[in-house]
Amino acid sequence: MAKKSFDHITNSWLYRASKVVGDAVIISALFLLFCLPVVTIGASVSALYYTVYRKYYKKYDNISKDFIRAFKENLKNGIIVHLVYLIYSAIVGFNIYVAFNGWGNIRLPDWYILVSFLPLLPIIFTLPFVYALMARFKNTIRGTVKNSFTLCMMNFPKFILIWIIVILAIAISVGFPPAALVIPAIATYLCQFITEKAFSRAMDVESARENNDEVKTASSEENDSEENSDEDDPEEEINDEENDMENTDD
Repeated sequence: MAKKSFDHITNSWLYRASKVVGDAVIISALFLLFCLPVVTIGASVSALYYTVYRKYYKKYDNISKDFIRAFKENLKNGIIVHLVYLIYSAIVGFNIYVAFNGWGNIRLPDWYILVSFLPLLPIIFTLPFVYALMARFKNTIRGTVKNSFTLCMMNFPKFILIWIIVILAIAISVGFPPAALVIPAIATYLCQFITEKAFSRAMDVESARENNDEVKTASSEENDSEENSDEDDPEEEINDEENDMENTDD
């Protein structure tokens, strides 16, 4: 009776909903905790993405182990990428500030206000996929940023949805701080509907390209072999010369 009662509880919608919320709280809490040193935000975002992917897409229930492992694996690259974006964003922000307010007694022309926003484009067109790529694939920092830009171009304007989700998540968390205990996991889960489809599409394109290259290579090898077979055999040429010599002697 006790076992049946326990099974009845674990199979109830209330228990399942509580577990989903509890897992989201654990994931989000780990993310916030590992973001505290500030410089580790990049590695923490990558670990957040990897943990949510493993939990909700692969159905693995090792939240703490997955998060810590992903955090350690992406710590170095995550710190470097985050610092690059942080420093670059500070420079862009200062440039925009000067465009609006000038520098001392110097006032810039009005048209420079629009120009000052152009340096934001590298951030807009690379950041949505950078940490997701870092979490899912092993690559150099340069390769990760380059691939992120390519994915944004391949999925334009779908990647804008990622920005909308992230901005809404930050706004909700700032406006209602307790929501930060679930928002990071929920926002990441929603973003993965876009990123994982983009990864699958990119891998399909790459696979098709490799197959085409193999077919072309095989065709060129066949053509080379046919050309070689059409050439005169040296031994046959020697035999022909010998026959000519014999006819001459006769």
